[in-house]
Amino acid sequence: MSAEWLFFSSEILNLGSACWLGAFTRWYIINYRTSPTTPLLSTTSLLSVLTAGYITMLDTGAGFYLATSTFVLAALSRCRKYWDNRSHPPLPPGPSSLPIVGSIFSLDDPFRPWLSFNAWKSTYGNIIYTRLLNKPVVVINSEEVAKDLFDLRSSIYSDRLKSVVYEPFGADFGMPFLAYGDRWRVQRRIFHQAFRQAAIHSYHPALLRSAHKMLFSLLQDPTNYASHFQMFPSSFILSTVYDYEPKTKDDHLVHVMQRFLELLIAGLGIGGTMVMETFPFLLRLPTWFPGATFKRAAVECLQASHDVREIPFQDVKERMSTSRVGPCLVADHLNRMNGVEDDVSTTAVNEAACTAFGGASETTVSTLLVFLLAMVLHPEIQAKAQADIDRVVGKDRLPDFDDRVGLPYLDAILRETLRWHPVFPMGIPHSTTTSDIYNGYFIPEGVAVIANTWAMTHNEKKYPSPDEFMPERFIHEDGSLMSDTMPSAFGWGRRVCAGQHLADAALWIAITSFLATSSVHKALDEHGKEIPVIPKFSTGLTIHPEKFPCRIVPRFQHASAERLAQLTGLEQ
Repeated sequence: MSAEWLFFSSEILNLGSACWLGAFTRWYIINYRTSPTTPLLSTTSLLSVLTAGYITMLDTGAGFYLATSTFVLAALSRCRKYWDNRSHPPLPPGPSSLPIVGSIFSLDDPFRPWLSFNAWKSTYGNIIYTRLLNKPVVVINSEEVAKDLFDLRSSIYSDRLKSVVYEPFGADFGMPFLAYGDRWRVQRRIFHQAFRQAAIHSYHPALLRSAHKMLFSLLQDPTNYASHFQMFPSSFILSTVYDYEPKTKDDHLVHVMQRFLELLIAGLGIGGTMVMETFPFLLRLPTWFPGATFKRAAVECLQASHDVREIPFQDVKERMSTSRVGPCLVADHLNRMNGVEDDVSTTAVNEAACTAFGGASETTVSTLLVFLLAMVLHPEIQAKAQADIDRVVGKDRLPDFDDRVGLPYLDAILRETLRWHPVFPMGIPHSTTTSDIYNGYFIPEGVAVIANTWAMTHNEKKYPSPDEFMPERFIHEDGSLMSDTMPSAFGWGRRVCAGQHLADAALWIAITSFLATSSVHKALDEHGKEIPVIPKFSTGLTIHPEKFPCRIVPRFQHASAERLAQLTGLEQ
């Protein structure tokens, strides 16, 4: 029997049992318990009464007929489920489930389930089966199990869930959400050609330029640091993908791209997604209907999705027609078609380009905010890193990528930033293309398989005192870097982040450039006393620290735009 039937039967049972209980109770009161002296049903007469009740309820209306039909289906499915369960090993252990809601009440915080999944590890182990509302889920809490399933059995664990949410929100084109098939492979090939490790050095000039522009913005307006961090990936991604240089944070194209990301992340939050998956009719309500919040959000996000794909892509094509476009992902791939464009290839380039911006922007900004928070909370780590930069680079120039090999402590800070608060704490769930058996447990076909990155990066055996920010955990006693590059931060198997090498280079140059030119401290109140920083994090598909008060001050002599222009070679 297929996994789809198994899960369908389970849901029918959950809902049907409740409907049948109410329907049978009403029938029994009306038809069988007409007086207080009427005896209770005996065991031997139960079957005949149920049959009579079923026939009688056919005359009482469609509601009872539907309820009883549901009960019959549930009974049949339960029997089939019972016999089927005898034919395969048990499911992985997990918390008990209730009808309709599943194990949702077992979560300490439904909007941060990765924390509960990690806590469950001590009870159920590194592979857990649970149900969140109507979704069966397998949670992976260890790197070893993740490698075994996602890497060594990638042909089974590389699919994505078929969601009713992606298309209404205009997210069904993005490679992270695509099913494992030809459309995904075409986009993946485009990404690999553009962002493979051997090609990253060609992006160093654009990354340096974007990092230096960020330094100018921080010098002129340090309190708006989140916006300046946002412009950093926007600048280098738009340049490398569309050959477009945004001039200011109010740039129209940047606004279009960011608006879509904001709507998408808000719309596909964990809580909202579970509700829409459980009650898909919410996405079919008219926008004017009272309480149609999800539908209105979907309509707005869908329009933004259209804009984010068409506006920058058509801009490149228009400039290509007049030979006013430089090398970039879109132009390079369109040129390879030799003027013979087919809809499939053109659409793939368009969608891959848009995905590149979305993937790089949100995760880069969130990681930089985590880094800044860590520096505010740990000034001694910031000072140690700055001493290394001063020793290797000096103060007469800014760091570049050639300095990386001589700055292992900066790499350790980057790795610890990725570990301390992973911005994708659960990634995007994988899905199985067929059923599987692992360590004696049965993993059904089509089930959601979540790699709990948070649990892996907070494994106390591998990372003692995991809640502490300690870059030294990645450094040998002789000062060299350990081999642990934090791969879990970039996903697993065939679904590993295709832009991980570009992201690594971008984060390193941004962090190193910031520490070379600036220091961040706790903000001061009106009495000159430090304001305590209490970390708070957002919820959603990705997470990041909520804005916190801080002071960003320059650390180079004669701090001015003119001096920074001399150091960067940029004109302002």
